[in-house]
Amino acid sequence: MTKTQKIILSVFVVAMLGFAVFSMLGGEQFQREAQPSRILDPEYWADEHPLIYQSYLRNSNEGDVEFGGEQQIDYIEKYPQIRVLYEGYGFSKEYFSARGHVYALEDVINIGRPRPGASCLACKTADYDSLYEQYGSELFGMDFVEVAQEARYPITCYSCHRNEPGELHITVPHAEEGFQKLDFEVERGSQNCAQCHVEYYIDPETTAIVLPWENGLTVEDYEQTFNELDYADWIHPRTGTPLIKIQHPEYEMYRGSPHHNLGMDCNACHMPQMQSEDGEEYVSHWWTSPLKTAKESCLGCHGNHDEESIAQWVNGLQQEVEDKQKQAMDLLVELVESLAVRVEEGDIEDETLEIVRELHRRSQIRWDYIFAENSTGSHHFARAHAYLDEAIQLAQEALEVLENN
Repeated sequence: MTKTQKIILSVFVVAMLGFAVFSMLGGEQFQREAQPSRILDPEYWADEHPLIYQSYLRNSNEGDVEFGGEQQIDYIEKYPQIRVLYEGYGFSKEYFSARGHVYALEDVINIGRPRPGASCLACKTADYDSLYEQYGSELFGMDFVEVAQEARYPITCYSCHRNEPGELHITVPHAEEGFQKLDFEVERGSQNCAQCHVEYYIDPETTAIVLPWENGLTVEDYEQTFNELDYADWIHPRTGTPLIKIQHPEYEMYRGSPHHNLGMDCNACHMPQMQSEDGEEYVSHWWTSPLKTAKESCLGCHGNHDEESIAQWVNGLQQEVEDKQKQAMDLLVELVESLAVRVEEGDIEDETLEIVRELHRRSQIRWDYIFAENSTGSHHFARAHAYLDEAIQLAQEALEVLENN
């Protein structure tokens, strides 16, 4: 055998040995790297992050707190006033409280309200990122039912991390566009929540989801934006009032709250540091009321409470908001019924009608901001009361105008 042949044989033997060792020791890693570019199944990470994965699975638990929880509430049954307040809009026919994130895709598919397009899947499935890459902006207006058949997973690890545990990513296009409208940077620990837990509207031409943040994040800012756009979600069929249906503005509500002013983000309360029975620390991915993890979420700051007393305290504050919500709803129903009679009889001057409709629109958007926000005031109790007080005052003003004209 020549010297050259011996060198070639040696290289071949070393390469084969290396491949054998890689196959024995690194075969699993090779398979993991061969996974699709989007790892959507949360079970993929179960072995690498077992405690986080188990906490994620708790999002399917059926548990409740006094206000909220995973058990679905039929809002129409609980609040019959909304049949009148949302009359002419889908929420007057069906309106359930949200369940845990793992039910997001299932619930949006089975919902009875009409969906304007596939954009309604944006915050309901981890598959949306790939659907958007495949179809581009045409996705927004595509048939919801057809596109939903292509989605396999609800909110999963990919929705916030893509394929990089520990790294945060924005995975829905409307959030990227909305964040660019702000003159501040959304807190790192709130960015992923603020992808979806915000107010939005559907562009009537493109069917894209749009965050109305051009002027800011308050009700007054939204009013300015919607007025500039001459926009309404629907027109009340009996009063003729162009109305806005507020979606879940949890992030906006929390901005400027005592917790936010102390430098706390969404994760601080909703994704606390936990400890396993073996003493291993991990970040909870059970996205639920902080009262369910009160020891870790609350008592580090609220040391004058225990788990039972802090729940009683918060529930008492929420009950005050709940009572004021109902007061605002009853007044708005009275306003709708009174205005509807005058419109039907045709005995109201155009100028007066315009004034009353404007008061109706402004009152309802303030009530709806608090009603649709899923913390029953907990994210900012002072703001909740302020907006409900304004809603009540504006409804009373409208009733007085009707009475005097």
